[in-house]
Amino acid sequence: MAEDTCTTIEDAMAVLGRAWAGAVIEAMLEGAERFSDISRAVDGVTDGVLTTRLRELCERGIVERRVEPGPPTVVTYRLTQAGRDVAPILDAVRAFAGKHRDVLR
Repeated sequence: MAEDTCTTIEDAMAVLGRAWAGAVIEAMLEGAERFSDISRAVDGVTDGVLTTRLRELCERGIVERRVEPGPPTVVTYRLTQAGRDVAPILDAVRAFAGKHRDVLR
């Protein structure tokens, strides 16, 4: 395997492999846009971790944060094209996990 391929995979995993990142993206693929919607959809994530993950995903260009001035001020999060492109990756990970539950536990 070429060194560039390994580096590329490591770069992707540095973003997508973070705790809760996949679940956050999955929730957004299913339509969650507001912080509270995402939080409800991602069972077990704390508000602090969700805030950090959303900030990181925004910085990487996976998620876009929109602020609509109020009152009340409304903040929504949407996947960018790069974020939507993660869908088949999550599908592949889900298939792998379903097929290999024994080695993942």
